[in-house]
Amino acid sequence: MENLFENYRTQKKLLMEALVQKDYMEIYQSSLLKNDFILKLGEPRYELHKLELKVARTKLKLDMMQTCIQFQIPIDNEHIDRTLEKEFEKHFDMLRIMKKEIESVHNMNVSNWELEKAAMHLKDLYVSIAEKIHPELSVISDKKSARIWNAAKAAYESKDVKKLRKLQKRVLLEYQDVPELQEEAQQDMKKVVKKMRYKTKTVLSDIENLKKQFPFNEAELLEDEEALERFKRDISKDIKVARELLDKLEKQILEKLPPTSDLLN
Repeated sequence: MENLFENYRTQKKLLMEALVQKDYMEIYQSSLLKNDFILKLGEPRYELHKLELKVARTKLKLDMMQTCIQFQIPIDNEHIDRTLEKEFEKHFDMLRIMKKEIESVHNMNVSNWELEKAAMHLKDLYVSIAEKIHPELSVISDKKSARIWNAAKAAYESKDVKKLRKLQKRVLLEYQDVPELQEEAQQDMKKVVKKMRYKTKTVLSDIENLKKQFPFNEAELLEDEEALERFKRDISKDIKVARELLDKLEKQILEKLPPTSDLLN
């Protein structure tokens, strides 16, 4: 039975670590990595994306003009521009959001390192509370502990360190001795351990899926200075190619526009 209890404690610890890690990734690490990505690669990525959109828009405009010529329809440049503006509205809205994000990150009053340090402090407070009353870990299931846990989760998500510290003191005071499974529940111990093991596996799978998504999938790149420099060089080449293509397309459009005298008439 002692081995069973030890297995229970081990599995409980593994589950807690997985749950806390997932929360930290979603609430804090994603924001920190995104900030780092924007600081290091945001501007060239924005410039390339802007050029790619302009190229796509200009290509479509050229196609529309070519269709007019093919069917001997007068080219209404203003009408074509209005149509394309609606067509690309969402794309250019996203571009404006990218620009605002870049400006916001570059204008931060604190460094990303300071934000990470503050996040780790909040995480430590959160862990000490989770150990006692996390609903996935604790045998306590009363309304009071649930209310305190919800308040702690909300404070963690909103980065309210004062409230989280206050809740930590309350939890450590009121839940000093968290009961483990009682003797009469020993026959259910295997079921509890099995359930915890399954939950841990599920949470770890969620974490692996998160790592495949932005910005977690860029974490290794952001830590590799040589890879970053190569990436920047590649983007610079792509930007140059996009600019040259855009210039070429814009010249073709000018050639297809009717003479100014025709437009005036």
